[in-house]
Amino acid sequence: METFQLRSEPVENRGPLLLIINGAVTGGAAIIVALRVISRKFIIKQLGPDDWTMIAATLFAILNVAIAGLGVKHGTGKHKWDLTQQDALPAAKLRYVTHIFYTLISGLIKASICLLYLRLFPNIRNIILCTIVFITAMTVAIILATIFQCSPIDAVYNEDKYEHYTCFPSIPFWYATAALSLVTDILILVLPLKTLLGLQIATRKRLIILAMLSLGFFACIASVVRMVYIVQLYRGSDPSWDTFDVSIWSGVELAVAIITASLPAIRPLLTTLFPRLLPSTRGVSRPANYGMQNKSASHLERNISLSVLKGRRRSNMVDDESTKALCESST
Repeated sequence: METFQLRSEPVENRGPLLLIINGAVTGGAAIIVALRVISRKFIIKQLGPDDWTMIAATLFAILNVAIAGLGVKHGTGKHKWDLTQQDALPAAKLRYVTHIFYTLISGLIKASICLLYLRLFPNIRNIILCTIVFITAMTVAIILATIFQCSPIDAVYNEDKYEHYTCFPSIPFWYATAALSLVTDILILVLPLKTLLGLQIATRKRLIILAMLSLGFFACIASVVRMVYIVQLYRGSDPSWDTFDVSIWSGVELAVAIITASLPAIRPLLTTLFPRLLPSTRGVSRPANYGMQNKSASHLERNISLSVLKGRRRSNMVDDESTKALCESST
């Protein structure tokens, strides 16, 4: 049995800092998604499945910050010997819940990006569909494995309750999930790379695309760093304290991924508000043209999809123009 002792010296508490950082990055991501919704709903006049999926991911991310806040209330960010017996169990239970939410949010973000790809890149439709199926199966499997990692289930956060219980090895499990997650992250980044870099577009736009991809790679790096701290958490003996680093990098990774996936969709809004700052070669800066532009892009997209289904081939020039038109309709 663990013992909890009250001490006279000041208690170290990183909980408030955790809430400030995660609240800031998640709040920033929520603002970007709100701008995305405004842009897609009121300018492009269409919210797609990718938008709804990203909205769901953002709402769960906000909820996850709220759950982390409850964890801080019960001692997350403090050393375990500074926790009372009344706080230790709720803190462990909330830590368990945030692991589940992290996997769900990550899966929704990846699915949203793939759904966007379906609209923008019909030439790789089958690969994207297979990726969506794999991500969905992987997300469900990891969530179930996280929930049922111990028998009885609640032994994962309340081991003192049972004299006998079994759990599968946690560190190999988290290494495996990290590897799968990293592979899917890189795959999602690489899938459209050849098409995007092959477009005949201005150097400035090409640099913008590369900058957004760089943000995506930063999210991958954050995922790796998070996994290092996850292993430290499960190898260590001070979970309430070690959770701080895991929570910070989880929040940063998810927020950066949400922002990276949503930035292209707010371009129509920015070109409307700042037409001189972000000029468009296709008249995107004129609000009256948005409806016609969206219909034209949708018609073009349907034609491309039908062409793929019928097995017809188009020239590289037409493919480039199609992708550019589709990208500009979303960005």
